[in-house]
Amino acid sequence: MLHKKVLFGTAALAATAAFAVGCATTEPQEAKQETPSKVSQAAAEVGATYYTVIDFPQGKNTVTDTEKQKLRQLAGVANARGDVKEIQVLAWADREYPAEGQKVASNDKKLADDRVAAVKDFFKKDLQSDADIDGHNMAKRPGFFAELVNSDDNKTKSTFENIGAAPNDIGNRQALVGNKASKAVILVKYE
Repeated sequence: MLHKKVLFGTAALAATAAFAVGCATTEPQEAKQETPSKVSQAAAEVGATYYTVIDFPQGKNTVTDTEKQKLRQLAGVANARGDVKEIQVLAWADREYPAEGQKVASNDKKLADDRVAAVKDFFKKDLQSDADIDGHNMAKRPGFFAELVNSDDNKTKSTFENIGAAPNDIGNRQALVGNKASKAVILVKYE
């Protein structure tokens, strides 16, 4: 009888550990429209096959060792599938995507630009990627001209906002799941 209890307890502990590891995975995710993840839905909608989300320390554009490992894993999975056409980096400052008409401080815009540059630099120098890397500063909304011609930047930001993957500062933020302040979403696209 004791043997069965020990086995059951061990099995339960192993299942709990596997579940916890699965929930805290740093592995790249496959973009899918039929998923509860708003980031996955938005990534699939803009044509990405894989994506990952990295965190930045508050007020900094430093890609930490843990986040570099996520980028290495993304690059490994992406390169194993074939030639990467494009990598898109959506980087936020230390606040959510601004609502329409909301003023954004210049230091927030600069921080998001610096975070885009840090991720691009890591892909180009450390991972020696030759893929086209586009950045999207998620601390600022597309301008009038970008909206008028429906630029790639406008399409990407609008998709993430409309699906709810880029919650903004106005409204009931407690009801939103998956805030993006101090984060970057990296998307991989193929030919």
